[in-house]
Amino acid sequence: MMNYTFVFEDTLKLFISLLSILNPLGIIPIFITLTIGFSEDKVKSIATSCSVTVSITLVVSLVLGKGILDFFGISLASFSIGGGILIFSMAMQMVSARMASQKLNEKEKHELNPSEIGIVPLAIPLLAGPGTISQAIIYSNKLTSPAYWLGSAITVLIIGILIKFTFQYSRFIGKKLGTIGLNVMTRIMGLIILSLSIEIIASGVLEILPGLGRLR
Repeated sequence: MMNYTFVFEDTLKLFISLLSILNPLGIIPIFITLTIGFSEDKVKSIATSCSVTVSITLVVSLVLGKGILDFFGISLASFSIGGGILIFSMAMQMVSARMASQKLNEKEKHELNPSEIGIVPLAIPLLAGPGTISQAIIYSNKLTSPAYWLGSAITVLIIGILIKFTFQYSRFIGKKLGTIGLNVMTRIMGLIILSLSIEIIASGVLEILPGLGRLR
């Protein structure tokens, strides 16, 4: 019999982890800089294309994640350790409130296309980067029942809506929170995914070396 309490808890954990890694609030200064001089309609259009792209990326990662690992002969435990380390490094950057612009090299900055910035670089790689994709692939192993699939679909939908409205009203949010406020939110989210990354790494290690669990 399906334990829906576990489904809810796992889905909530997926939502919190993905939202923390995506960190749309931390991207607001970059979004505002990239859309200086744009009309409200243009900003709304970019926010929409960004949210749709992120949602599609998450869906593809969740649906094809396990198949990708099987194709390359990578165990979930090994990927959990590698993905956990990657997420850990991202969390450390967030805790120190480093700007997300560091994800872009100088060539990418000069080749930005105003009509496509909602997709590149905002959606990929600033939001749906390696850490986000890794977390989705790790979670894809849990998609073994309709309840988990439904929970994942609702999670992606809510995240897409949050990203759209966060960027659509980015100028208002930026003014209200200010640089200090945005940095504080980034640090808080960094602490959350720092803890999650350690849990991911630990679960991977225990799966590869189950004897360690008996030593506790």
